[in-house]
Amino acid sequence: MTGNPFTFGNPIRDPSRFFGRQQEIRQITSRLTSSAHESTSVVGERRLGKTSLLNHLAHPEVAAGLGLSPEEYCLVYIDFQGLTDITPQRFWQRVLGKAARGACDPEIAARFKEFGQRAESDLFDLEDLFETVSEHGLRIVLLLDEFEYVTQNPNFGSDFFGGLRALAIHHNLSLVPATRRELVDLCHSDEIKGSPFFNIFANVVLRPFGAGEVEELINGYLEGSGVSLTPEEQGLIQKLGGGHPFFVQMAGYYMLDAKAQALAPDKQAQVVIDSFEAQAEPHCNYLWSHCSESEKITLLAVLGLSRHKPSNKTTPGLTNLTRLHARAPLDVNSLHKRGLVIERDGAYSVFSVAFERWIGRELVAPEDEQESPASVEAWLSQGGREKLEPVKGALPRFKKKYWPIVADVLKEMSFEFVAGVVISKMF
Repeated sequence: MTGNPFTFGNPIRDPSRFFGRQQEIRQITSRLTSSAHESTSVVGERRLGKTSLLNHLAHPEVAAGLGLSPEEYCLVYIDFQGLTDITPQRFWQRVLGKAARGACDPEIAARFKEFGQRAESDLFDLEDLFETVSEHGLRIVLLLDEFEYVTQNPNFGSDFFGGLRALAIHHNLSLVPATRRELVDLCHSDEIKGSPFFNIFANVVLRPFGAGEVEELINGYLEGSGVSLTPEEQGLIQKLGGGHPFFVQMAGYYMLDAKAQALAPDKQAQVVIDSFEAQAEPHCNYLWSHCSESEKITLLAVLGLSRHKPSNKTTPGLTNLTRLHARAPLDVNSLHKRGLVIERDGAYSVFSVAFERWIGRELVAPEDEQESPASVEAWLSQGGREKLEPVKGALPRFKKKYWPIVADVLKEMSFEFVAGVVISKMF
């Protein structure tokens, strides 16, 4: 092996290294090539491949193969990450400067460049510019990465979004913004949230890969590397990565790194797990920290049910989850959109065994750091927590900051169920 074919950290830019997302690509391109040339919003959790997808669409050869020929479509990728102080004027200067470099029509490229260098411009100027684009038979497609840096920026008022909507509806402009949450949930004011701008999009939600897509990615990266993996080794990558392309790449990298050391199979597996979990820890922490308290309770309920002997009362479906936590249906919907839980045949599970293990390490208190029974009694005596009295014996096993979450789960599920199934088998 001359080099590890698996990489993680940077977006995928080489089309030969891009796998999966075929359904999402079809949805986006079918809207772009329709008679209305419609816009699409890409929604996906951190590291789920939004940037890689936009870069893939923007690649000239890929775009042409999808029916977006450069003679008709000018695809412009712009990344807004970190641009917290951008203004509408700077927005258009950046967009049109990029479009000038990507337009195949020299006259249109010159117009974009000239317009992008203007100190001031208004909506009428933009309409005239895009009317010229239309007359040349060209359509501009803006691939707007990290677009929440615009929607959450108070420099952008309702007039900006109204003008952008008008250009998208009446002129040859299509938009493909990518954000971590739905656009309407990423506004800096209720006025912006109520803007009709957000009505022009259909959402495409990126979720973890299915088993077939993960297998395709692994085999695609191994091709030509001179390395082969046993079914058990591929299975470990799938368990750790859980269909999350970033984590799959990470697990694949450490698997090949361990194989290069010629370790015994059991030692190799442990090295892969240890290396992966150390690298994945900050990313798991991010995912967990961006869950609400209710969503964390639902995650624990999913974990508890999924580790119990299968039966009608323990299948982690909506009925049983709702019985344990009333807000579970709302939480499951949000967690599923974010890719933190996956659904198969009506049952839910956490997307990765590595994330499950991280939750366990995060919640449980080391023996030498456990709270005393007196501390538990003092906590229970505050704020009407008397109803949690039956679970007090289990609380010291958890970090104190998680007692409100864990106590609720213990109360809802019964001490024997949680302590016997979740703690002993997961932790």
